[in-house]
Amino acid sequence: MAMSAHLADDLLSTTAGGWRSFYNKLSRRLEEVGVADSSFFLNYGYLPTDGNNESAFDIREGTFNANSVRLVLEVVGPVDLNNRTIVEIGCGRGGNSALVAEKFDGEVVGIDMSSEAIAFCSKAHTKHPIDFKVGDALDLPLPDEFCDAVLNVESSHSYGNLLKFLNEVRRICRPGAWFLHTDFLSPDDWDYVRMRLATLGFVTESDRDITANVLASRDQASDNWAQVYGDGNARVANFLALPGSAIYEQMRAGLLEYRILRSQLRAAAK
Repeated sequence: MAMSAHLADDLLSTTAGGWRSFYNKLSRRLEEVGVADSSFFLNYGYLPTDGNNESAFDIREGTFNANSVRLVLEVVGPVDLNNRTIVEIGCGRGGNSALVAEKFDGEVVGIDMSSEAIAFCSKAHTKHPIDFKVGDALDLPLPDEFCDAVLNVESSHSYGNLLKFLNEVRRICRPGAWFLHTDFLSPDDWDYVRMRLATLGFVTESDRDITANVLASRDQASDNWAQVYGDGNARVANFLALPGSAIYEQMRAGLLEYRILRSQLRAAAK
């Protein structure tokens, strides 16, 4: 079966089961073509286009997957994650969690619905202690008030239920915890996220449209990735947001906005 068979023509209509099957097959595919150990990041990346950047860290010249690394550092921004418990929901290939564990002295937990991705993470990311777990973003395998920060990078669009997801984020957050969220969603969905976070007791400290930065990163994306995925058709191009794909064009037209929301749970919230 072609990998793209698990993806809907409209990426945002792909079911949770479709995403799980796709990512499990993707893990196997990356092993088959010999790039598993260099494919820690799957996000679209961030390319600075002006002075309005928020990463607290410089990225060394020659850093592999520099744009993807930069996206993670941009969503963390000035937040100090030292001595905190950090949960990444949708950790994928583990690059984001490993980067946070490298930059900060904190306890990092990575959760993903793909059992094959988690198996890869547990094997590949051993330099820093990270607890990788299989889990559903809508029913997290964690106790209440577990963490001081939640990181969610380019994953929430695949969950199918933003209400349940945000409720779970609230449930595992301690008072004062940060929700560090970046993704591409419709303007209406972003309005809903803002409203729901406020209802749950979060104060959004930063709300930034980075669509131009993400598109600039995609302009540098290599068509060679389509060969890795095994079938260079429109669904794969869409998953990769290659220039000319539906997702790329929807972002360019403003139908989808790639944003960073950085929100903190009020200490007195019940």
